[in-house]
Amino acid sequence: MRLLRATPRTMSVAFADQDDVWLPGKLARGVAALATVPADVPALYCARQYLVDEQLMPLKCSPRLRRPPGFPASLTQNIATGCTVMLNPAAASLVAGSEAPPGSLHDWWCYLVITAAGGRVLADDTPTVLYRQHGSNAVGAPHSMPRRAYAALRRGPRDFMGVFRAHVSALRAQPGLLSAEARETLDRIDAALRQGQLARLRALGLAGMWRQTWLETALFRWWFLVG
Repeated sequence: MRLLRATPRTMSVAFADQDDVWLPGKLARGVAALATVPADVPALYCARQYLVDEQLMPLKCSPRLRRPPGFPASLTQNIATGCTVMLNPAAASLVAGSEAPPGSLHDWWCYLVITAAGGRVLADDTPTVLYRQHGSNAVGAPHSMPRRAYAALRRGPRDFMGVFRAHVSALRAQPGLLSAEARETLDRIDAALRQGQLARLRALGLAGMWRQTWLETALFRWWFLVG
């Protein structure tokens, strides 16, 4: 956040917060994609990755998005992997003027703020990064669905719902960042979290209250109801 606030407001921004390898053309693809969005509209570009081991030997490609990015789906799951993210000047300025809750991941917060403001997310289906997976990853990408499911079950609802509530609270505390639609959605979600399971069940009927796969969505809905 300090670096974003120090960045000239006329520049696009690419996060280089990793031990991964950018493929040739990564920046050019991001710049070209962001150039399709009007300058006054906040826009975030992100892309798929080739998952590799410590020696850059291939493991697999990250999955394609099955559902479009947006809000409030951005509350349930981050689809913007930080080492691929680029922001146009309007998005960089928007995020730099926000206050993220403690412990929020920078890429997830960018995705949240930009979608809650009614901005654009440009998800590139072409991998642009060799995303290195090893035992010392601060944040990694489990490269199989069983591993992802096991990791999620081990974490349980408490950690996830703690992050979920923190994001809801932080966004509601900064109404100037939000579109009118996002403010209304956040108010409904916040009210449901303060009430019982029936209210939460109704909130799950809001458009966008899902994750990328049916299994992830089922787990999210369970956690939202009990967490």
